Amino acid sequence: MRIGRLYWITMMLVAAFAVVATACGGGGSKSASPTATSAPQSAFPLTIDGSDGQKLTLSQAPHRIVSLSAHFTDILCALGAGDQLVAVEKYANCPAGGHAKPELDAYQPNLEAIASYQPDLVYVFSDTGNLVEALRRTNTNVLYLNLPTSLSGVLDQIDLFGKLTGHAAEAASLEKSLKGRIDAVTQKLTDVTTGPKVYHELDSTYYSASPDSFVGDFYKTLKADNITAGATDEYPQLSAEVIVQRNPDVIVMADEGQGVTADSVAARPGWGAINAVKNHRICSLDPSLVSQPGTKIADALEALAKCLYPDRFK
Repeated sequence: MRIGRLYWITMMLVAAFAVVATACGGGGSKSASPTATSAPQSAFPLTIDGSDGQKLTLSQAPHRIVSLSAHFTDILCALGAGDQLVAVEKYANCPAGGHAKPELDAYQPNLEAIASYQPDLVYVFSDTGNLVEALRRTNTNVLYLNLPTSLSGVLDQIDLFGKLTGHAAEAASLEKSLKGRIDAVTQKLTDVTTGPKVYHELDSTYYSASPDSFVGDFYKTLKADNITAGATDEYPQLSAEVIVQRNPDVIVMADEGQGVTADSVAARPGWGAINAVKNHRICSLDPSLVSQPGTKIADALEALAKCLYPDRFK
């Protein structure tokens, strides 16, 4: 199974937005973008509002960080803060290849294993098994922030993570680069009022992404008409019949690694009546591009823009 599908079906479906202690325990309701109530970007003390309403104050940049989130690891590595990581969640390492960090399981966190690394900060995106309170009882600094649910939320976290690691300048540079690429895409769509109707397939059992999800925010940014609009879950499971009825103009497959192909999609019973199938508008997206709210958001947006608007994005 590809990590992209695993991350969003098991991590995002349940972990960030649902109940704890499953493959992806959720940690409660969505929060606004984290705020750092400090003076200049690299100044300490730095106070951060956590997703559970608790504040974390750091007097200096941490140098022994345990990351229980692939997206946090990804961002810290990109900022040049990889040396400050002592252990990471198993779906991302830093750097890829040599000098990899020891790996931990965020889905079944082990308090003793985490403590063995003597961290001065532990990042978690969900309170699986009441881990947050257990760590706080050991006087460990815990940064508890839900995963971003929008592209702007990713940029906000890049800024915050740069501040807390002492890499504010690197964060500002990365944020500027990503925002510039995002803006370049949206500027080509200024005259678009309603984009194509789209179905994003996370797996072959018809899990998709609603407009209120992180994946769905890509389509909102691209002015696409998402067929999951109105869903109560961020990652709803549709039926084949509903997809045929809603008749998407474009199908985006993020499950090709599971053996799903454009031909096999077109061959599904009744799907020959779908506009996307009739007009050969079935795109395959590398799920790693949208598998985590991190440094690949501009890559993902550019790839989706080419799929939805091939005439505008050559």
